[in-house]
Amino acid sequence: MTPLLGFYQSIPTLGLIAFLALFIGFPRYRERNFAKLDLLRAIVLDCLVVIASLIHSDPLARGGALGFKFQLLNVLELLSFQTCLLTCLKYLEAVPWWVVSCPSMNILSNIMGKVLKTDGNEGRRVGKSMVVKLLREKDSLLSDVNSAETCNKIILSSCRSCLDSLQKLFKEAARVRYYAGYYDKSKDKQVSLEVDNLLWLLEILVDRQAAEEFALMWANQRKLANLHTKFRMPSRRLVSCITTRLFVGIGKGEILLANETRQLLLATWFQPLVDDYTCLQRLTSFDRIVVEENIEKIILELPLEDQRRILLAWFGYVLNGDVCPNLQKAIKGWCTRTFTLSV
Repeated sequence: MTPLLGFYQSIPTLGLIAFLALFIGFPRYRERNFAKLDLLRAIVLDCLVVIASLIHSDPLARGGALGFKFQLLNVLELLSFQTCLLTCLKYLEAVPWWVVSCPSMNILSNIMGKVLKTDGNEGRRVGKSMVVKLLREKDSLLSDVNSAETCNKIILSSCRSCLDSLQKLFKEAARVRYYAGYYDKSKDKQVSLEVDNLLWLLEILVDRQAAEEFALMWANQRKLANLHTKFRMPSRRLVSCITTRLFVGIGKGEILLANETRQLLLATWFQPLVDDYTCLQRLTSFDRIVVEENIEKIILELPLEDQRRILLAWFGYVLNGDVCPNLQKAIKGWCTRTFTLSV
């Protein structure tokens, strides 16, 4: 490690930024007004340039410089310098990750935490891309089984945190009286953010063939499903996107679940799905035919008695005039099997 980098890392983070700002910025900014936000932002960006040069200067020092830059992420987030934060993430995306050894898991956890908390679209896009890049890096520590399991635990821990936040938001919204044309837009935005987080994490787990525990967690969210009917904001339908993604993944064989978990998932989330089905069909990302085909696959793979119970409940929704998934093929399949066995 270079002596300069060692010195940088030996002082507190806030002091470090102040030192870098003065060291490289004072001659440039000494005749200007430091109270202006644009100049402060420019100073911090200058600091990032120094850090980027450290990362690319000495291969042996890159790992230390990378960890050092993560200290800056916390400070930049506190200062709400979105431009600086985005710049820092872009620099990190360009780093050759093969030089990082043991800190890889900490890096993954730190970046994922920042992405989940960031509400800026561009920052989230860059951060998500960087996490996926790290996960798929062939020469990283994630290539062995133990590291892969540790990584999955980190992702699932983030899922639990997002689920807790989502349930808290639903509870807060359930206590508010809604009337025509009014809803808390800030709460609605937070729900959208948490659902987007969960969908992103689910896609990562599906890609890693490790989404079974997520599916079990979602199937056990009975309290959240009960609160769903009391949550009357536009973002409510997005919650059902998690359910439909799980149904499609299970039907396609991407997520392998025991019959008990499939039954629990249907018992917990089929009613909320029916409640949101009209709104879901307005989403451009929603493919009704694919969703319905995979729901039918899931039902027809259950024992006949469970098929009967679920399909009779579905028929009750239809008679009630609710807009439901079209499960007529599943009905036909169940009737055929029942008749065959009875002969």
